Amino acid sequence: MLRQSGAPTNRKKIQIIQNKILSIITDAPWYIRNDVIHSDLHIETVDGFITHLQVNSSTVLLTNSNDIIACQTLFTNNSGKHKFPYSTTKWTLLLKPP
Repeated sequence: MLRQSGAPTNRKKIQIIQNKILSIITDAPWYIRNDVIHSDLHIETVDGFITHLQVNSSTVLLTNSNDIIACQTLFTNNSGKHKFPYSTTKWTLLLKPP
């Protein structure tokens, strides 16, 4: 399962690289905002893409017909406080022998 997608500084570095590459590809002048380039090219930001992946993977877990995969949601703590329940997984329950 996806972690919380790494540290915010790493996500920011990846986003900076993506912005520079898109700016070079489009030959955009320096005063064009990055969000304008993203919206014109219909390309998600790094954070948007990671959020999209996390939502899709959570949906697949919840709607899977395989019992082994579907029971993975038993180890999540969905109190409504966190956006994705896997971010609060109680890993100690998984590591204790029966």
